[in-house]
Amino acid sequence: MSPIRIGIIGLSQGAWAANAHLPYLQSPESNFEVVAVCNSSVESAAKSVRDLNLKGSVKTYGNAQDIADDKDIDLVVCTTRVDRHYASILPSLKAGKDVFVEWPLGRNLEEARELLNVAKQHNVTHAAVGLQGRFDATVETLKEILAQRRIGKVLSTTITSQAGIAGQTELEKQTYLLDRDSGGSLLSIPASHLLDTVQEVLGEFASVQSLLANQRPQVKILKADGSVLEESAKKTAPDHIMLQGTLTSGAIFSATVRGGSPFKDTPGLVWSIYGEKGEIRILGPSAFIELAGTSSIELYDFDKDVVEQIEFKKGTFDEFGPLSRNVARVYEAIAARDKPLLCDFEGAVKRHEFIEEVYRQNPGV
Repeated sequence: MSPIRIGIIGLSQGAWAANAHLPYLQSPESNFEVVAVCNSSVESAAKSVRDLNLKGSVKTYGNAQDIADDKDIDLVVCTTRVDRHYASILPSLKAGKDVFVEWPLGRNLEEARELLNVAKQHNVTHAAVGLQGRFDATVETLKEILAQRRIGKVLSTTITSQAGIAGQTELEKQTYLLDRDSGGSLLSIPASHLLDTVQEVLGEFASVQSLLANQRPQVKILKADGSVLEESAKKTAPDHIMLQGTLTSGAIFSATVRGGSPFKDTPGLVWSIYGEKGEIRILGPSAFIELAGTSSIELYDFDKDVVEQIEFKKGTFDEFGPLSRNVARVYEAIAARDKPLLCDFEGAVKRHEFIEEVYRQNPGV
């Protein structure tokens, strides 16, 4: 079987695509071949090809239209920051190419809906979005426990988490996260990744009430070396999120996600699933399950009054690093064409509708 030929938009040494996508794409297990790179300029793309030891035959582009016009590309992969997704993938969708774009799909619901409509109009066969937390071993392990009815009917779930971003400082290269209108924020990125993973385990939300707050309207900007670039930069994106509501199963949920780091030497994620016969507790380093996974799953059996440490289920690409193993599973799902966990553009629009509803409930933020 011939490899699926990829054109990557947004690839540079040390950045997300190089650290999370390339380990799989350059591995013997890969069903894909990188044949083109598109950056802000041809020179930048050529530098990435050299720096990342890609084949000398890889084409280099500086315009999204050029990669859309390349007949030798089967799949366009967009790994730029979110406020550039729309312009980056629109030409390829109009060309009828398959697309894999990182989450969020667009800056807002309007962009996401338009991208979905364009994909439909031009008969795009496969349009995938990187909500890769669905593929983490945590999800499969929890699904198995719940299917075995080990805690009986799920009555409620409670999540408390910190997300690293939206704290007292922000990195110079990530200042777009300060601007709510950029499409990148605590709500749209870490919180939405986390909640998508939770819903994969427990089912969709039936109702939600929310509280958003921007408690740090001014933050310090740091250079990559940790020195201060700017003492006080304006921030319009939320840094505190509180949600409560019901799941379609009838269970109730509560989720709190805040910016910044967790309390020293404590987990950045504490997730409880409370049932009729027992309770599951999941601990992890942060809200980013899709990147860092979780560190432990414990089950408390009420009748036996014992706590059991649950072993994570083994899966494909466990040997890959935490940044890349779930991305590798997304690529495998794209290649297989029939994996139910894969998020398509319609699913992404549904998640954007949730974000829009939360903002609607909090008009002052």
